[in-house]
Amino acid sequence: MSEKMLPLEEFLKLDSDEQVEKLKRWKMTYTLKDIREAWNFKHSAQYYMLLKKLRIYERVVNKSDKFYPQSESQRLGADGVWRTYTEAASTPNDHFNFSLNATISGAELAEKLERIAYFLKGEAKNVDIKLSIVANESDNNTNKG
Repeated sequence: MSEKMLPLEEFLKLDSDEQVEKLKRWKMTYTLKDIREAWNFKHSAQYYMLLKKLRIYERVVNKSDKFYPQSESQRLGADGVWRTYTEAASTPNDHFNFSLNATISGAELAEKLERIAYFLKGEAKNVDIKLSIVANESDNNTNKG
């Protein structure tokens, strides 16, 4: 029989070793979506940022599940695969880099920007940004009708 998930308030009262063990067991039964919904998280980013804040992220998240922010030495390729770039290997782990170069729907972009906004609310450092959003003229008629 699977172990029932704790409410977030009770989970936060556990010591970090207990938190890690609970999450590892829950991940065998529940999906990330299940955990998010149980804890009233709108986005997966909230879950991952909580793990970072609790300093248990590295102990809970599988390498294949890693979510941004990654160190600057890792970037998500267009094919969805994280790649390590050795020229940035000396970058401290508390730095992050998020790049997006794609043609996506307005709704998809809005969700990505919401996730970034949620992450940045907890960021005390200044952030450099380059942002360019251009409507794709060739797709104007595809959503009509």
